[in-house]
Amino acid sequence: MTGTQRQQVYDKTGGHCAYCGCELPSKGWHLDHIIPVYRGHDGVNPRFRGLDTVENALPACPRCNRWKSVMSVETFRGEIGAQVARLRRDSAAFRLAEDYGQVAYVLAPVVFYFESQNDRLDGQEGSEADER
Repeated sequence: MTGTQRQQVYDKTGGHCAYCGCELPSKGWHLDHIIPVYRGHDGVNPRFRGLDTVENALPACPRCNRWKSVMSVETFRGEIGAQVARLRRDSAAFRLAEDYGQVAYVLAPVVFYFESQNDRLDGQEGSEADER
């Protein structure tokens, strides 16, 4: 992908990680493929057919991109949603903190930053149209 195309991807979310919403530095961010592009040892894996295009890319912080790896957006959403249950099950420290009210087990939908921004932008566009 060219530098111009990378900038277009970065601009999609105003310089924020498309997933967690943290601010991204101008250098050091990762380009995530929405539909994964994965090449096995032989360079080809027919399971993943994502394209290396601006339309199939979102900017991501290194942490989110590494966690997402070759997951679809929906699989990644489910994986994030499962983390608290895993911590509760596997971590005595988490359960202790929960018992003392320091953390709470909350079941809430996982909404990615790019989704919340799309909703906000869609609402703004509608209000601007109403003013005309």
